[in-house]
Amino acid sequence: MSTMSTGTFIGLLAICAVAQCQLFDALYTYVLDKAANTSIPVVSSREPVNVSIGMSLIQLTSLDSKSGDAEIETWMSFRWTDTRLSWDPTTFNDTAFIRLPLSRIWNPDVMLYNGHTSNIEPLTVVDASGGVMYFPPTTLKTRCYVGNYTKDGSVTCRFKYGSWVYDGFLLNVIESSNEVDLSNYESDETEWELTKQKVERRVTHYACCEQPFPDVVFTLKFKEKGKRNSVWNIFD
Repeated sequence: MSTMSTGTFIGLLAICAVAQCQLFDALYTYVLDKAANTSIPVVSSREPVNVSIGMSLIQLTSLDSKSGDAEIETWMSFRWTDTRLSWDPTTFNDTAFIRLPLSRIWNPDVMLYNGHTSNIEPLTVVDASGGVMYFPPTTLKTRCYVGNYTKDGSVTCRFKYGSWVYDGFLLNVIESSNEVDLSNYESDETEWELTKQKVERRVTHYACCEQPFPDVVFTLKFKEKGKRNSVWNIFD
């Protein structure tokens, strides 16, 4: 699947909706009859399901410089392929995409390890090859590192995502980009400035097991606007 920002893709979906892109009941029936919403679509142990994860930052809702408690609003993105959901577009009036409820298809158990999430459950977008795209608006809550706040006014927040029960031989999480999408970030609504951000994939191995356990970490570093380095504060 080609790469585009979450904001761009959602914009394209809106255009499609205005144009009344209707799909036929026969296609929904055909796809859902083949769908298996409980079993992971793994062909072999050498071919795990790749789940790409991305984040589009919308707003920093709150950040406590003492406790480190933070809340942000995001559009998360999850992409994977399930060939059981594929179809021949020529058989269904050249239909290239359909929208399906997440609950009706298999979906990865990828979650935030170090915090809490709340989100609505929008429809997934499935293409004719079985590629699935899911973009839930998500509120993330975590506790950030505040050890540098007294030095330079900065707070670093990390959001670690991975599968809850699958190892990397079955489900492989990867980053969709090495950066957080900031195209929709509302930076004027907060007293904190976003100074650094990155996305990285890591793999953990445990002594007990040969399987790898991958995760994707989103790092956001904020600095309080107007906060000066402590070396200058002694002259206040």
